[in-house]
Amino acid sequence: YSRMKGMEFDPERGRRCTECFDMRMERCALYAHENGFDAIATTNATSRWKDANQVDDSGYRAAARYEGLQYWCQNWQSDEMTLRKYEISANERFYKQEYCGCSYSLRDSNDWRKANMIPKI
Repeated sequence: YSRMKGMEFDPERGRRCTECFDMRMERCALYAHENGFDAIATTNATSRWKDANQVDDSGYRAAARYEGLQYWCQNWQSDEMTLRKYEISANERFYKQEYCGCSYSLRDSNDWRKANMIPKI
């Protein structure tokens, strides 16, 4: 939480999200580097709630820290990929989280749900 101090109420897709993506992608890149992987990727860019460019920029920055490591960037938000993602998710009965995983996003999602008389997550 120390990295996000002062950004607790930043909006979705704001500076806090960039910092969070950077933090996660930096750890991913370090793991990849230490374990001999040559590419990293993330599912965060698949969400319609996230700014794919914001996510991808974090991936590129993280990969650039290590020679020979690349960020694998794809357009996961196309209509075709979105349909395929939902198809796989339904067929495999994957759990579909309704927030990004950040405790601030969970708080904001539950505030929205409460205002719309929808049960909390």
